[in-house]
Amino acid sequence: MEQLARMQPEDRNRVTEAAADANELTRQHVRQAGVRARYYALDDDWQRQAGRRLDLETALGILSASGAPLDSVDIPATLDSIADEIGARLSGDRAYDVGMGVLSEVLSRDHGLRGNANDYYAPENSYLGSVLATGLGIPISLCSIAILVGRRLELPVAGIGAPGHFLGFYGDVHLKIGSFFDPFDGFQRLHAGQLQTLLSQYVTSVEPAMLKPVSDAEIVARFVRNLVACYAKRNDAEHIRNLERWNLMISA
Repeated sequence: MEQLARMQPEDRNRVTEAAADANELTRQHVRQAGVRARYYALDDDWQRQAGRRLDLETALGILSASGAPLDSVDIPATLDSIADEIGARLSGDRAYDVGMGVLSEVLSRDHGLRGNANDYYAPENSYLGSVLATGLGIPISLCSIAILVGRRLELPVAGIGAPGHFLGFYGDVHLKIGSFFDPFDGFQRLHAGQLQTLLSQYVTSVEPAMLKPVSDAEIVARFVRNLVACYAKRNDAEHIRNLERWNLMISA
């Protein structure tokens, strides 16, 4: 399988076509080699994301390309388009409450971005291309879209690495000005009571450290861990092997 994964794409395609009528075990090995080859092809790009050089949008784009998303979405262009829509509606008014309202309206109502409650552990929920194509994601992938769109407009959107359920914050969390929001539930604002209720499903008490913004590197590492968990449920050892290898590459 390693030899097949290292082949040139055209040679590997010929082997794949020839294996179409082979037994199931052979076809499985060929599929796994294709998965491994995708990661190998992206290794150099991923390695460049290690350490302080990590860029959230680039890293998530590479991760999305590794998973053969459902649709070939141009991630930067799609995010640009969404940002243009939000910018046009803001009309220069960047007040926290106005900005949060417009962000939520465009992402949730106009683009249909929402939590995939019916198939939460589908790997596609963690691939940005798939999320933008289908509108379905999990808290961290949906929040990352809000972050990346916000950066295009210099809007103060941050990711909050709360245990069990990734959250967003619009405003200045250090000054306690702004609002927490739930990306999974229509990017809706959360008041203190709702925040406590939501997180009480995962922890016995909510500590201030749980509600601090996280870095791009921490967001990407959490994406990778989530994908490992998703593929573990599918007993997909090939994806797990390569994702764990990538995790070591960016955390070294």
